[in-house]
Amino acid sequence: MKQTRTRKLRRDALNRDIATADDMRIFERRNDFRYSASQHAAMRFRSANMICDLVDLSETGAKIRILDGAVPNIDERVVLTLFDGTPVDGHVSWIRDKHIGIAFRNPVMNVDDRLDFEDLGSAFFGKAVTLQKATRRS
Repeated sequence: MKQTRTRKLRRDALNRDIATADDMRIFERRNDFRYSASQHAAMRFRSANMICDLVDLSETGAKIRILDGAVPNIDERVVLTLFDGTPVDGHVSWIRDKHIGIAFRNPVMNVDDRLDFEDLGSAFFGKAVTLQKATRRS
């Protein structure tokens, strides 16, 4: 099996007692902290609108899970509407099984606040309805 530089560095790091921070940076391509999310988002691409599961979110991207239906291609432009109603323009950076990585064109600020809905109370229902309507728009 052909050894890539990354695979060799990973094997070397694992064989040592302690992996250095430089070793770990090789394996972690993302620079921004990812917040775990357990909520729905609306995704629009081509002429399709769909509800998907938001797995995690950072300032520069998101990992989503497609429930069913069409899947965008790598490098295809998508618009992800977060649960709070914020539309975020981006493109598909990777696809694995039913999971898709989206890189945002512009950073999303206050990510942790966008994922916190404990204080919404009855407004939570309104956000859910707004998200559903976002999937119906063309």
